[in-house]
Amino acid sequence: MKNKSLRKGINWMKVAPYFFIAPAVIYIICVTIIPMIMALPISFTNWSALSPRKKFVGLANYKTLIHDKDFWSSMLVMAKFFIYVPLVMAAGLGAALLLNTKTPGTKFFRVLFYAPVITSTVAAAILFEWFFQPTYGLFNAILKFFHLPVSGWIYDAKSAVGSVIFFKVWKGFGACMLIYLAGLQDVGGEIKEASYVDGASSWQSFWHITFPLLKPSHTYLLLTNIIGVFMIFQETYMLEGPLNSTRTVVNYIYEKGFESFKMGYASAMSFVLFLIIMVVTIIQQRVSKLDLT
Repeated sequence: MKNKSLRKGINWMKVAPYFFIAPAVIYIICVTIIPMIMALPISFTNWSALSPRKKFVGLANYKTLIHDKDFWSSMLVMAKFFIYVPLVMAAGLGAALLLNTKTPGTKFFRVLFYAPVITSTVAAAILFEWFFQPTYGLFNAILKFFHLPVSGWIYDAKSAVGSVIFFKVWKGFGACMLIYLAGLQDVGGEIKEASYVDGASSWQSFWHITFPLLKPSHTYLLLTNIIGVFMIFQETYMLEGPLNSTRTVVNYIYEKGFESFKMGYASAMSFVLFLIIMVVTIIQQRVSKLDLT
């Protein structure tokens, strides 16, 4: 009887969402929040990860970071990857507009375009490493077929960043497509039909009606993709360019922490990167709120 009364007293419709988000919350706490809390005190030590001894050095790691040319060069490399954000959003929006129809075959292409998102980054990078081969790679073979100049791709310091960006756009535009497709479903067909009646062209209807109504999708994708650029690692680790041309901040943190075993210094860089991401996120949220009001 007590169990029955307890079941009647619980509003499962209100409780159920918490069960769905619980795994994500636990993952964020274990993988992000706890390591970040642990990294802060370590950043004030000279811990080498090879010894249990941790000597307190105060702000020495942060002072070293300010004068570290390799750190700032990796920041510059990371800044170059921000061109990825508008490219992947544009590709996702274009794919969503093409597939936002009831034409037979659109479901197949939706799955096809989304497939790279769920593909292992490491496995896909190994495949693209062969595609990028200057002598026998697929991409240069296509360029030669059309009598176009070939490229060094990731094996050339000048084109390495662009090659990794190309890979990231291919890997991520499917996720953007899915978000934009969901947003396009909320855009009422009556509004667009009314614009056509008023004499608007397809482009005018898209630019003045559809595109502004997709603002929540724009905001979400802009925020998540910017944060993704700050945390880029797997792509640049697997598709490494010459002369550190693709070494981002996270790659440099990995080198210092797990190759040079300077955990104290790596923790200091990690905490600085965390602060930068937090500031950028807060600014972007404030700007989006101002735009909505």
